[in-house]
Amino acid sequence: MNEKAKKKINKRIAEIMSKYGQPYGKPVYSKNRVIEEFCLFLSHWKYKLTEGLYFKIKFFLQRQFRGYDDLDKWNSAWYIARKAIPVLTAMKEGFKGTSIKWHREDRFGEIIELTREEVFADKDLPPAFTEEEWRLILEDIIYAFQFILDTDAIDKEYNEEEYNKNFKRHKRGLKLFSIYYMNLWD
Repeated sequence: MNEKAKKKINKRIAEIMSKYGQPYGKPVYSKNRVIEEFCLFLSHWKYKLTEGLYFKIKFFLQRQFRGYDDLDKWNSAWYIARKAIPVLTAMKEGFKGTSIKWHREDRFGEIIELTREEVFADKDLPPAFTEEEWRLILEDIIYAFQFILDTDAIDKEYNEEEYNKNFKRHKRGLKLFSIYYMNLWD
C-alpha cells in the first residue's frame, strides 16, 4: 500500500472516530448544546441524589447491623489489612510486653515454627523477645498487610525484581502473623 492510500485511510478513520468525542476528537453536540449539557448535569446529580444515596445508606446500615458492608465482603483481604494496620501500628509504638519466641530462622532465612516441647524444653522461663526484636516482628507483620493495600492500589507499580523481593517479605510477615496471632495483645 502506498503512502497516499495510507494517509487517506488514516484521515477517514480520524473522521469516523471524531464523531465519538474525546479522546479521538472534539465532542460532538447537536444544535441544542446548552440543553444537552444541562441534561447531562441533571443526570449526574440525579444519580448522586438517588442511586448514589441509596448505596451510601445501604452500606451504612449494613456496617451498623453486620459490622461490614458488601464492599468489604467483595475484597476481604483488603478489608482485613485496612483494619489491622492501625491496630498493629499502635501496638508497635506502645506495647507493655513481648512474646515468647515461637519460631527460629534457619541459615537461609526460612522461618521454622517451634513446637510447644521445643519452646518449653528448658525448665526455666521460655525464651522471650527483647523489645527491639518484638518491634521488628510487628514491623514485618505490618508490612505484610501494607503490601496487600499497595498491590491493590492503582498508582503503585513494581518492576518484577522489586515485586519478588517485596512479595518474599510479605510472605514472611504473613507467616509471622500466623505464628504470633494469639500473642497480639497488650
